[in-house]
This record gives sequence, structure tokens and C-alpha cells, in this order.
Amino acid sequence: MERGGRWEGSPVQCGWAGPAAAPPSPYRKECETCSAPRFLPFILTGAVIGFALGAAVADFGWLEDPDSVLAQYQYSATSAIGYLGLLGAALFALVAAVLALLVERSSRRS
Repeated sequence: MERGGRWEGSPVQCGWAGPAAAPPSPYRKECETCSAPRFLPFILTGAVIGFALGAAVADFGWLEDPDSVLAQYQYSATSAIGYLGLLGAALFALVAAVLALLVERSSRRS
């Protein structure tokens, strides 16, 4: 019997056991569904957090050395926020991608 363009025993229907009063069928089985994490939300969240941290470092001058002759007045404040924000976004997006991979691997094992 075909349902929605697929046979009832196909993996798409695997998690559906039917109504409680239905007799057991050899074509229907219950199986555990394992959903892997979606990578894009992990990466975008890491990038936004990284940009915010990089922009805060540039804006508040936490890593600034006022005695350095080379660092004085080379970049405007908006340029420093942009550069450090993008650097932080790239680094935190990479860390978030690795974290998503670790979560995905641990979800496969359990």
C-alpha cells in the first residue's frame, strides 16, 4: 500500500507506529529517531557572540597598550571594531562548528 508517494515500510514512515488499536504489521516498526544538530544555527550563534566580544575588546580597549608608538592613531575606532569584530566572529564560528561536530558525534553514539 502506498502512502504519500512512498511505501509504508520505508524509512520515512519508520517512526510512526499507527493508532493504538491497529494490529501489528510486519511492514510497520518502531525505531528511535536520532536528530543531528543543525550546523548553521551553531555557527551563526558563535559568529554573533564572537563579533560582540571582538567589538567590545576594540571599543573598551582591553588589549590596548597606550605606551606603544606603533599602535597610536593608526586605525579609527570604527575600523578597530570592524576588524576585531570580524576576527572574533571567524574564530567563534570555527569553535561553534567544532562544538556542533562534537555534539553530532556524541548523539550518534548514544
